[in-house]
Amino acid sequence: MCVLRVEGLTAGYGKIPVISDVAVRARVRQVVAIVGPNGAGKSTAMKAMFGLIGRAAGRVFLDEEDISKLRAFEVARAGLAYVPQVDNVFPSMTIEENLELGRIVRSRDLSDRLAEVFDIFPDLAAAKRRKAGQLSGGQRNMLGMARALMSDPKAVLLDEPTAGLSPANVDVVWSQVRRIAELGTSVVVVEQNVDRAMRSADWVYILVAGRNHQSGTPAALAGLDLGAIFLGASGGGPDAAAGAGGAEDGAAAGTTPSAR
Repeated sequence: MCVLRVEGLTAGYGKIPVISDVAVRARVRQVVAIVGPNGAGKSTAMKAMFGLIGRAAGRVFLDEEDISKLRAFEVARAGLAYVPQVDNVFPSMTIEENLELGRIVRSRDLSDRLAEVFDIFPDLAAAKRRKAGQLSGGQRNMLGMARALMSDPKAVLLDEPTAGLSPANVDVVWSQVRRIAELGTSVVVVEQNVDRAMRSADWVYILVAGRNHQSGTPAALAGLDLGAIFLGASGGGPDAAAGAGGAEDGAAAGTTPSAR
């Protein structure tokens, strides 16, 4: 089932759009990565999906409900969470206080959610009374993800959660991303490390100059000259690997790293 469906998304910060006609889909228990060169519009796409910036065109569906006209806080209540790359925690508050704030966006009782989230992030549980401002960059990113999960979202958008982290911490973050998906929350992640995205995601979208360039499973995209694509050479035509309907058809298979 398609949990998150984005169609024809066009958005930016002025009269000239940063992204144009972007399409993204994520299915149940699926990890979807968005990659591309610097300035491709990856983070802008995330903000537009969540309603943090205005959309010139396009629609966003969550569980087939059109949330395109909702404001960001209403999007969160509908079940879509967003974790920015920076400023993703309240530094003066403890880990536990940050997490408690995460569940107030949902009206239903989530009293048992804290224990579930601590089970996913045991390092946070061990230091739950520590101030968020005392955490390392990797720990802050984990806390940002954990707080997003407190609302029990249907899908979560992660903007470069591994940026600036050591290889060991990158491994930890991606293992937690995978576990989040396995527990039922679809994950869409902007990842600067293309090789890692190709190893760890189920489906990959390549954005170039604010548009969908290609998409498919990592196996289907493995033969592409990504260096040429990122530097502006063709490297294969738009959506050559997936075709016009490939994003939906391939995602339906629900592939996982072990299945590939």
